[in-house]
Amino acid sequence: MSDILLRFIHISDTHISADPHYNDDGAMHTPLIGAQSVVHEINHLPFTPDFVLHTGDVAYNPDASAYDTARDVFSALNVPIYYVVGNHDYAEPLQRVMLGRTENVKTPYDDTFEVKGVQIILMDSNRPAPNYCGRVSDEQLAWLDGFCRADDDRPLIVAVHHNVLPMGSPLWDEKMKMVNGEAFHRTLLPARDRLRGVFFGHVHQNTDTLRDGILYTSALSTWYQFHNYPDQVDFEVDRHAGPGYSIVTVTRDQTFIRRYRYTVDAGSLIE
Repeated sequence: MSDILLRFIHISDTHISADPHYNDDGAMHTPLIGAQSVVHEINHLPFTPDFVLHTGDVAYNPDASAYDTARDVFSALNVPIYYVVGNHDYAEPLQRVMLGRTENVKTPYDDTFEVKGVQIILMDSNRPAPNYCGRVSDEQLAWLDGFCRADDDRPLIVAVHHNVLPMGSPLWDEKMKMVNGEAFHRTLLPARDRLRGVFFGHVHQNTDTLRDGILYTSALSTWYQFHNYPDQVDFEVDRHAGPGYSIVTVTRDQTFIRRYRYTVDAGSLIE
């Protein structure tokens, strides 16, 4: 496939704590070991990805010590990593600790960059909202609109933490969704011909939603996964689902997503 532009790894919801023993009763391993293990997996792939995209909840809660630990974990990657702010994150320490920024720290943390002719936009969906929902501000939508209406033929990737559109479940749609997701979706429409996917986290599952030619796709957590049946209203941990990541290949006119799971040795940390 000579028209391949880039390949990247999509990970999400690492929930790293400074406490190596921090865990949830429903999880099969600690978030720290899950994150260390995915770094090991990525570093031992039979190819070198262009970068890793982390769609949020880097830390279990927004404190500097958790980000210090996360920085140590992801500094072992052999490729660059880019972060989206999750609902368990906080924009300022994420930028200061994970990105090493002492100036130009932004709240909300939105950013754009280019890799191999592909434009990537990172959006912070953590403006105030009820429950575990997300929201982007009118100013953020205007910023995004400028890129989507631009005379630009570069393939486009958008990354955000919250699920943008309804997904057919009360838990996701009433307690977790971006509350102004419909406005977000409308903002993307002018760019849909070059938009290769909207990548998100938050739901701790592999999912795909297609509307108006725009693909919305999530990745597994590296920690634990949620059950989510059509009528489910409360959180329920899937105790039998392991962690995972996605390999995303972007061409001039297509997106290929392959989902992978990996095993974790819960009895040891990876040095």
